[in-house]
Formats: sequence, structure tokens, C-alpha cells
Amino acid sequence: MHFLPAFLRKDSKASLVNDLLKKIAHEDPLSDKDVFNVVIIGQTGVGASSLINTITGFSQVPVSTDVSPCTKSFTAYPFTLNGRSFRLIDSPGFGSFKCPTSAITKALRELDTQFGIDLVVNCLRGTRGDANAGYQNYTAIRSAVSDDVPIVAVITCLERYGETMDHWWSTNEADLKARRMVFADHACVTTLDASTTRDAMFKDRLFESEKAAKQLIMRNCWAEKRGVGRWARRGDMFLGN
Repeated sequence: MHFLPAFLRKDSKASLVNDLLKKIAHEDPLSDKDVFNVVIIGQTGVGASSLINTITGFSQVPVSTDVSPCTKSFTAYPFTLNGRSFRLIDSPGFGSFKCPTSAITKALRELDTQFGIDLVVNCLRGTRGDANAGYQNYTAIRSAVSDDVPIVAVITCLERYGETMDHWWSTNEADLKARRMVFADHACVTTLDASTTRDAMFKDRLFESEKAAKQLIMRNCWAEKRGVGRWARRGDMFLGN
């Protein structure tokens, strides 16, 4: 009989989320029970890691300057907003041969099963890209997490969009729905580093993006966090039940 969860056993198979699961498992359950788990995910190079830096206001998450992946495994960044505690969980990007979709999907399922995912932020590039990849990524996410986990969209790379950033959504939402990509909510943003330009409009958009992303999280993590019974389940696992 095993007395430890599978992801803590020495012989467990390596997973993209193993280190994060171990870290959460060793945290104090009482202090951790009100922390919302928010997964930030998207195609490689779409700006998911940069979005975390935009939300927190700190350049703490490594980002890449091209389509090469910079996130190798699921990594959590603690964040407090309006008195609530969050883990902003950065994910390896879809589309990398080093992190196949099957591995990312498995990791998402493990995280949701063990500790509960409260929100998935699916980042999509606002510029012209591979629409099929966007649908495939959305389908992979939806298949990996519980039906009651909301998936919201953040549209990135809108720093040079000709209209207001949210205009992108009103123009393209119907197309997303036609591709069977239905989101609970959305935000339209830019995540480029402010130090890359002195343009006043861009800086205004960056400020607007930070505000929009934070409001998106608060709107969709307003109720009691999901999976309150998981603490009992964790105890059962350690007791071998």
C-alpha cells in the first residue's frame, strides 16, 4: 500500500508539474486553502509569461524574444490582489517539440485533480496566426480540467492594433465561437516591456492592459475557491485510503 501521493513517490514518472505539486503539497494546508490557482497558458511565444510580469508589475518571469520556449515546467508565482491570494502558474507553451501537448495536458489534469485549478487564462495572439492551433490548444485545455473550471481568453500583441484594444474582441468573437472556442470572459492586452518604447499611447495601453488583466482575474475568482474537499483528499492519500 502506498502512503504518499503518486507525484511524491521516488519511482513516479517525471512530469512537467511534479516540482510544483511537491511544493504545494508541503505547504501548510490551513494557510494555503484560500489561495486561488490561476494557470496562464498558450501557444509558445504568445506572451503568457510576459502577461504574469504585466499583472504583477515585476519582471520576475523569464520571457523569450522569439518563438523559442522559455518556460520548461509549470511554475507558480505568488500574487496578492485586493486582499486575495493567488498562484499565477506559468506553463510551457503549446507547439514545442520539447513539451508535447500530451505532456501539458497530463500536467494540467494532475494539478486540477490534486489541488484544483480555479481559472485557466488561455492566451491568444491578436495578430494573424494559426487558427487551427488555437482551437487544438483550447480543446486540449478543456479536456484536461473539470467542466466547472472557467477558461477565459487574453488576446495579446495588440500594441499596434489600429482601434481600441477591446475592439478586437467585438470583431473576432463570432469567429472564435464558430471554431467552437467559447470563453467565460476575456481581456485584450499588450504585454511588451515598457522600456522598449517612449511612445505615450503604448504606455497608456500597457497600463490599460494591467488593469484589464487584474479585473479579469477578480471577476472570475470571486466565489469560494474550487475543490475545498481536496484537503480531505490529500489527508486520505497520506493515510493510504
